[in-house]
Amino acid sequence: MNRYLPLALAAAVTAFAAPSAIAQTDLRMAVETPPGDPLNVMLSTFRDEIEAAGGFTPDYYESGALGDEAALTELLRAGQVDVVPIGSDVVELDSKFAVFDLPFLFDDKTVAREALDGELGEMLATSLRETNDLQVLAFGELGFRAISNSVRPINTPEDLEGLKLRTPGSQTRIMAFEALGAAPTPMALGEVYVALRQGVIDGQENPLSVVKEFSFDEVQDYVSLTNHVYTPITLAMSGSTWDELSAEEQETVMAAAQAGAEATRTLSDESDASLVAEFEEAGMEVNTPDIAAFKEAAAPLRADFAEIVGEDFLSQVESSLE
Repeated sequence: MNRYLPLALAAAVTAFAAPSAIAQTDLRMAVETPPGDPLNVMLSTFRDEIEAAGGFTPDYYESGALGDEAALTELLRAGQVDVVPIGSDVVELDSKFAVFDLPFLFDDKTVAREALDGELGEMLATSLRETNDLQVLAFGELGFRAISNSVRPINTPEDLEGLKLRTPGSQTRIMAFEALGAAPTPMALGEVYVALRQGVIDGQENPLSVVKEFSFDEVQDYVSLTNHVYTPITLAMSGSTWDELSAEEQETVMAAAQAGAEATRTLSDESDASLVAEFEEAGMEVNTPDIAAFKEAAAPLRADFAEIVGEDFLSQVESSLE
């Protein structure tokens, strides 16, 4: 039954339904970004998979129709939306997710994916359920982040000095860039293009696929492949919605979520393989910075992050990656 219909109308629908009608579970889902963006790909793949499996009726909102990511997470916690894919803003819900803002935690995508599909993912899922009553369905991929700007190539941490860079609202991301000398400026993703075009900010940091999907390449001159942090997509469901599902429905939902995760990982690989050449052909300058210098500059941040996520938790994460 549609859990969002007024009770009287729901009763009327039930009264006149054919006896043989198959009960449908409505799932209201929403995403901030437009089609083609990784967050959207994860949710739309999930939608298509559960619809094909039968028994679910998706109610789908995209392109920020119900608000930006911060607003959607609040709707999710309030039970007004059932499923939301969350990017960097998940750290605003649970401080343990700040571990993803620790620069250079993961050596490559394989290590990150195995961690999220294994022990690290289980620890984070348990924490998010305990702290926010949200059920993690799967971890997809935004990917490793690069820095784009219109001032200069970023080869060493010194090149970040004074640059106004858009970041998500994550305080730990802001802290990391402040430590590296930049001037981080939190801003909703949908506002970034205009801010870049008008010179309100100098640059931003995102996976290459997001740079393309939001046309940042049109208003930026340089892309530096810093790979400073890896950002997952946390596909989360309201805990109350999850608890209402049968065991069979939960299995269907988890399988659909994993299909969404795999779709984003494929997109990430394809984007990283093709977009460097595409950006260069469009006139952007793409460079690979001195990663060793960045790791050295970021090393002192480990102590700060241990205070935020907990020394025991961070040590456990680091051990699981060895």
